[in-house]
Amino acid sequence: MTVITMRGAAASALWGLRAHRGTAALLVGFGALGLAATLPVALMVGAGGSLLTPRLLLPGADLVADPEWALARTPAALQREGLTLLFHGLAGAALTGFIVSALGVLLLFAARAGERRGEMILRRAVGASGRTLLLATLLEGGVIAVAALMVGIVAGWAGAKAAVTAWPGAVGPLASEPAALTILAMPAVVLTAAALALLFAPRRRLTDTSGRPLGLAVPAAQLGLASIMLTAGGLLGRHSDGRPIASFERVAGRQIVTARSADPVAQSRSASYKALLRSLESGGSDTVSLASDGVTLGLGTVSVATTDCGLCSFGGVMVPWHAVAAAHRFVSADSFQALGVGVVEGRGLTDADDWQAPRVAVVSRALALQHFQDGQAVGRRMLLGDDVRTWHTVVGVVDVPPSQAIGAAMLPVYSVYGSVLQHPPSQIELLLTPRPGVTMPKLKGTVAAALGVRADQVSATTEARLLAGDRAPVDWFGTMLEIEGSAALIVAVLATVVQLRLWVRSSEPELGLRRAVGARGRDIVALLVLRAGMVAAGGIAVGLWLGPVAWGALGTIVAGLPGWDTGLVMRYASMLVAATLAAALVPGYRASRQPPARLLDSGA
Repeated sequence: MTVITMRGAAASALWGLRAHRGTAALLVGFGALGLAATLPVALMVGAGGSLLTPRLLLPGADLVADPEWALARTPAALQREGLTLLFHGLAGAALTGFIVSALGVLLLFAARAGERRGEMILRRAVGASGRTLLLATLLEGGVIAVAALMVGIVAGWAGAKAAVTAWPGAVGPLASEPAALTILAMPAVVLTAAALALLFAPRRRLTDTSGRPLGLAVPAAQLGLASIMLTAGGLLGRHSDGRPIASFERVAGRQIVTARSADPVAQSRSASYKALLRSLESGGSDTVSLASDGVTLGLGTVSVATTDCGLCSFGGVMVPWHAVAAAHRFVSADSFQALGVGVVEGRGLTDADDWQAPRVAVVSRALALQHFQDGQAVGRRMLLGDDVRTWHTVVGVVDVPPSQAIGAAMLPVYSVYGSVLQHPPSQIELLLTPRPGVTMPKLKGTVAAALGVRADQVSATTEARLLAGDRAPVDWFGTMLEIEGSAALIVAVLATVVQLRLWVRSSEPELGLRRAVGARGRDIVALLVLRAGMVAAGGIAVGLWLGPVAWGALGTIVAGLPGWDTGLVMRYASMLVAATLAAALVPGYRASRQPPARLLDSGA
């Protein structure tokens, strides 16, 4: 008996695949598209299997903070945190795209079951058991799932290799566990959708009229989610193309030289940095800014600064000392001018602020206003994060240009500047404007000799290349989000086509009656276009409702990213409407070509 049941189910499944090969091909496409869009992201997550553990790192080794820093976050750590959060967003978009594809599979199986309602009733009438029908449905689903897996795995692996190649940096080993879970999830979705479509199909007799299709809420939600992802990718791409890393004028031809001092003694490093500044200024460079790591990009080391506020309230309590998180940047005398930092009160830092001089600091306007009595910071004292024992005298207040580098969104609102000669970091960053005739090998040799390292341990690049390198990861994430959104849009549009086609089939008697009383073919097309317009309007409503939340969250990761861009929103909304209306033309045209008598006979 079991053998007979299996044979009958296999024959029924084979007939169903041949007779309804169009919907079977669409189901394969939906499953393969969802898998291909999700698999590259799954392959690039951490080996532990967590979707929220990226293995992506910027080029270069991580910077180790000096021992004096307590609980400090270096510029490299800020960049890594920003990339991690962006990858979280990409993983969420990939998961959303997978859900959109899964909904498309479920919707298509439901539509397929509705089209095959008469066939299933007839099979039951001639003796087929519910078990045989369920087994046949699962066999069909299994064939579809295997085909979707084959196509999706090949496309997904190719997409992953392309994404890894396009990533502007190092990528850890591709992870197998998340990818395996993604691969197993797709056939589970297909088989579950096939079983649900059969089990929950309405039971009717052969003489019953055709059932109405599912509502169009699901395609509208799919379109809305696709528009959110597309707009998010567009926001990242447009922001990266036009943004400066920091809001000050960049000078053509400036060079960035980075190196790590081999001297473990701070006082000795200070002396070597002072000698290096003199050598570079007298040896052919107009601008010489020596700063701690990340300052050129507008970053800094985040740690706690303590201000001697005076009679100040802190949380409703009068507290003379305020400990606040601040970005610490250590710079030379030329750095303020080179980096566009404007002094608004007091003075900046000078070459005289060296190791032997009294310790001084310059604070941002926000820190002065909020954490010094009456906003008067000049002349008061404060402790810096790397020296909690030595009080520094505040000698100036500055306006800090906002940075849009990766990781800048994690910076606190307060900044403090110290002299690089009084706080000599191990890792330095030189911003230079060499005079004509001064070669980069010569500059690197000068720096290497001053720091006691080999010339090959000194890195050099142009300022333009540094800025382009910071923009590149944001471009990559923007492109990936647009790819995820495009895949979701394709699934949503095809799901809308299927639903409209099923709506036409179930409404053929009504459409035939309309034609019989004088409605023209174009009136039928207009009716379908109107219904598709309702789907597009629903998708736009979903995008406008949930989109600002997602785009605003991106703004907390990428500094300066707007939470709303009317041009982009209108662009993708127009694309959504055009795609949906075009989807209505296919079933509308077919219905308009049918004679009224045939449409009326279909409901008999």
